[in-house]
Amino acid sequence: MTNTGDKQNAGKIAAFDALVSEYEGVLLRYVTRIVMRHDAAQDIVQDSFIKLFNNWEGELHPSPEISSWLYRVAHNCAVDHLRKETRRNLLHHRQAEERDEFTPPNRGEDFRLNESAEKAAAALHKLSLRDQQLIILKIYEEKSYKEISEITGLSVSNVGYILHFALKKLAEELKKSSAI
Repeated sequence: MTNTGDKQNAGKIAAFDALVSEYEGVLLRYVTRIVMRHDAAQDIVQDSFIKLFNNWEGELHPSPEISSWLYRVAHNCAVDHLRKETRRNLLHHRQAEERDEFTPPNRGEDFRLNESAEKAAAALHKLSLRDQQLIILKIYEEKSYKEISEITGLSVSNVGYILHFALKKLAEELKKSSAI
């Protein structure tokens, strides 16, 4: 004889597995573009799904609400990761200056880009984190202004305004890098 609670738990786990299958790939791609490291992105996406499982009050089935919630949580976790990495890198850089030798971090063998992609990524990472997020969501993730608004908490008109100027800044950075 099975317990009703066991059936409900099994149903929640099955629904959760379906959500992971639906959103894992797109979230991993999005977060990897922000943190630029696949292994860190995997950890961040995993943490986002754990938070979803532990905190989501409604039904666990693919929906725009869950998608926006996951993107927002993944973004916030990615930003937290970058802040920690920035602090850690600053400490390492200070130590390296004391020793007069600094080696930039190795991004791993899996992270190889062609020259154009490297220039685009470098130009993108010269922008503010907010500008980067909006460009990644619009260009790479093909999200609408409304979806970006839900993910970021900005108004739809604010998304359009900021994105317009962020793309101009990106174009300027790309012109600078190609002039060099």
